[in-house]
Amino acid sequence: GLFVLGTERHEARRIDNQLRGRSGRQGDSGETQFYVSLEDDLMRVFGSEKIKTMMGRFGIPEDQPIENSFIGRTLESAQTKIEGFHFDSRKNTLEYDDVMNHQRKVIYERRQKMLFSKQEEIEEILNSIASTREGFEAVIKEKREKVGDQGFFETVRRIALYTTDALWMEHLEAMDYLRSSVNLRAYGQREPIVEYKKDGLMMFKEMEESFKDQVMSLISNINTESITVTAENNTPKQTLVTSHNESAEFSDSPKINISGSNNLNLGRNDPCPCGAINPATGEIYKFKKCGLINAPQHRKSLVN
Repeated sequence: GLFVLGTERHEARRIDNQLRGRSGRQGDSGETQFYVSLEDDLMRVFGSEKIKTMMGRFGIPEDQPIENSFIGRTLESAQTKIEGFHFDSRKNTLEYDDVMNHQRKVIYERRQKMLFSKQEEIEEILNSIASTREGFEAVIKEKREKVGDQGFFETVRRIALYTTDALWMEHLEAMDYLRSSVNLRAYGQREPIVEYKKDGLMMFKEMEESFKDQVMSLISNINTESITVTAENNTPKQTLVTSHNESAEFSDSPKINISGSNNLNLGRNDPCPCGAINPATGEIYKFKKCGLINAPQHRKSLVN
């Protein structure tokens, strides 16, 4: 086995027990020894004053180690209290997260439904909005006739996704602010988690009403003046064919007729008659890189 030497005691007894378990090897239990200072956080918060008083009463030197079951029980009691604090903290955090988890589930289900839904499911959402908004059914009917079913429902899908995302981001920020400030209500003898649940539910309902109002407003403002629904014309399209002369630069003909005073017939790779010399090679420029494109060196040679 191994001899495990611990220089302090952890806040959780589970960690200390794991260290003790490291000492066992091949059937041998090994040995474990922990050293604790009265200045450690664990002892300073729980019970260090009692032990200092006892040491002063019995005249025990400060540098002399103390091995007593009373100290062991004090440490385990302190660890139990700290574990209880951490458990309450995790439980409190979970209660706050449950509120957001329920709201997040509602929003994500609706968003997933809008992403992959068919026309019937989009109609259900429109009907749920129309049931609480007067005159919305007439607006839906008018826009649907002018835009067409396919275009209308695709537009509604995008409107719902955009509105959901924008309102949900604003709601998350508002809930974070509420979470950070709700603890102050404990001074008014009110339970923070209860106040958080109540205000969170109220804010979520307000967000749902804002979703319906904004979807109704955006659908009502769809511009249908520039949209015309026309049937496809299956008649063959006429093609206008015009003849033109290809540019000499892109022609496949090896010879190019140059109309000029001398009426020279030059190839693309023939030396240019202007006589401009390429300084990099010391040779006369080819006609395709000089006179054919009216390059600067060609114009300069003609001037000279």
